[in-house]
Amino acid sequence: MTRPVITLTTDFGHGPFVGVMKGVVLGICREAALVDICHTIAPQDVRAGALAVEQAMTAFPPGTVHLCVVDPGVGSSRRAMAVRAMDMFFVGPDNGLLSAPLLADAKAEAWALENQAFFRRPVSATFHGRDIFAPCAARLACGLAPEELGPMISDPVLLAWPKARRTAEVISGEVIGVDSFGNLASNIPAEMLHGFLAGQPGEVTLHLPGQTITIGQISHTYGAAERGRYVAVVSSDGRLELSLNGGSLAGRISALSSDPRGLRVTVKHRQD
Repeated sequence: MTRPVITLTTDFGHGPFVGVMKGVVLGICREAALVDICHTIAPQDVRAGALAVEQAMTAFPPGTVHLCVVDPGVGSSRRAMAVRAMDMFFVGPDNGLLSAPLLADAKAEAWALENQAFFRRPVSATFHGRDIFAPCAARLACGLAPEELGPMISDPVLLAWPKARRTAEVISGEVIGVDSFGNLASNIPAEMLHGFLAGQPGEVTLHLPGQTITIGQISHTYGAAERGRYVAVVSSDGRLELSLNGGSLAGRISALSSDPRGLRVTVKHRQD
């Protein structure tokens, strides 16, 4: 029998909280294989958490349950939710964190976690990861039908994912994430780049307040640029990424923009 897989993505950082959630899961579904995706999401950064969920959802087999907790509204009127999409389940707060699977699968379905028979008692107002999300995720992994958890949700919260725009002369996008190396992820997909450039070199520019940085043409690897030089690559998740070889691009520009998200990124045909 194949072991059920449960992934965990949180903003809990160091401390006992992740381990406690795992204990609750294993107390219900002892045979589960637990996989940590990321626990260093910036505190309460729902968008960063949503990007982590997006990356994780394509790497796991059907039947996986993704337990996701970035929950600044814990204890409030925000809903707790389970989503079935892409032949997997996603469990977490209904605050946009689960936008990626909801948008990726036109047949996605969502249920409110309202059946308290499946909660850990008593329910803390400040730790729904332990008392609501973990036990519900464990029960789904062990075969519970999602309909048992509560009523269906027809209007789950979706983040406003910014989309890149293309004209004949330029692709305009923006920075949507920063990783631990200080690389800047844009919202420009590889497919748009390839169609726009058609095999010709392109020039990538990062627009900061009062200043622009020419990143240069798109390379295949970080090492295509000399150490300390800017480089643009297509990242492993299929987006244009801006980097500083051997350093942190986010750190380099921090004096002008402490949070690079939203900075404009453009790609033009290179004029030699």
